[in-house]
Amino acid sequence: MALGSVFEILKIGVGPSSSHTLGPAQAGLHFRGLRPCWDGEQDLRLKVSLYGSLALTGKGHLTDVAVTAGLGGYDPEKTPGSPLRLFHETEERGFLTFPREARVSFSPSHDIVYDTEREDLLHPNTLRIDLFSQGTLIESGEYLSVGGGVLEGNRICLSSSRRGSAGLASMGEVMAVCEREEEDLVAFILEHERLVAGKEPFQVYARLQRLWEIMQESIHRGVSTRGVLPGELKLVRKAPELMSRFHKKIVEWKILSQVITLGSIYAIAVAEENASGARLVTAPTCGSAGVVPAVLKILEDRFHYSQERILQALLIAGLIGALVKHNASISGAEIGCQGEVGTASAMAAAAASFLLGGTLSQIESAAETALEHHLGLTCDPVKGLVQIPCIERNAVGAVTALNAANLSLLTSGKHRISFDTVVETMQQVGRDMNRKYKETALGGLATLYRSVGEDDPLGSA
Repeated sequence: MALGSVFEILKIGVGPSSSHTLGPAQAGLHFRGLRPCWDGEQDLRLKVSLYGSLALTGKGHLTDVAVTAGLGGYDPEKTPGSPLRLFHETEERGFLTFPREARVSFSPSHDIVYDTEREDLLHPNTLRIDLFSQGTLIESGEYLSVGGGVLEGNRICLSSSRRGSAGLASMGEVMAVCEREEEDLVAFILEHERLVAGKEPFQVYARLQRLWEIMQESIHRGVSTRGVLPGELKLVRKAPELMSRFHKKIVEWKILSQVITLGSIYAIAVAEENASGARLVTAPTCGSAGVVPAVLKILEDRFHYSQERILQALLIAGLIGALVKHNASISGAEIGCQGEVGTASAMAAAAASFLLGGTLSQIESAAETALEHHLGLTCDPVKGLVQIPCIERNAVGAVTALNAANLSLLTSGKHRISFDTVVETMQQVGRDMNRKYKETALGGLATLYRSVGEDDPLGSA
């Protein structure tokens, strides 16, 4: 099984979760697009069953909204606006219109079932869509949302990593090819994309440019949009206030530099956009989407890199994410937050090391350092929302990435533990981790949480 495309990691999606929101939306869209064997059938009705982590945290992660929107034709890549509108319209009308004007009865509040008891799951993020005609099942599809919005299952396999490509599967193999062919990492990835996805370099750069534009838009919206995030926590957005205080220099720069502080604010801004259900770029997931854009933006602000250089750094970040996904997992429900924010931090560290002039070994060292020190990171979202501790955790991941990149540049890049070893270790830790710490809201902060005080002006955790 060979390594997949970087664009399985970097894709346009909607928050708050790639596996719980983007994946189910894609599942609904795919089921809607099946060639209808129900032509001419009467009294059509849909049922959606959510299992595992999707059942336990689906409400907080807006899984019901996402799958409904997908069944209604919402495509995160092409459809403007929020899927919430389509969700509310469907609930009010009680039906969806499928291709060929087929009207299908569906009320999300009644026809989405949260089944927390099923145990025979191939993946903790599993959903099933059933279509009935006059009470008889005529079509069904079971989907696994394996992380980053990628789906697998009995009806679908969107992951190009399953199709085979250039035959490479590890960072060690990538580095060996680059050294043997005397090829830099960017050139290697461009050739890899041509082999895996059939994309020529100009197509790769065009896609990266679009993704970078959306990342920057997420930062801009996040630092300028005030209000309360959706959900039971009633968490006040704090990025705008943090930015205001930053510019007023309320905090003296005695501990962390202005660069690192601003990078943290950028990461929080994007994470709050994600929590609001806005459109952004998975990197590698929605829940960890603030880390990479924050690091790239802060370095662009500081050193004024060309757009081409930023896009190349983003390409390298995508490779790191693809390697983790291929050899371990980026799903919080499968491996904990080490697979999400940990991977994002490694991606950002590699990108930063590249931008700052790091060699191939130093880039690999930066990624290894960042990921190594996120090992064992749990996923225990309070109230099942991608807010506490997820939002501030993006800032921590960004700072760790900058530190890892900085340390890599102070060495030759040689180190005892390889990136591949850390990825393998992360997979082992994920297998050993108790289920309640893997995006179930059944352990840790999720169960020990006490209500946020209303007098907290920044709504902090």
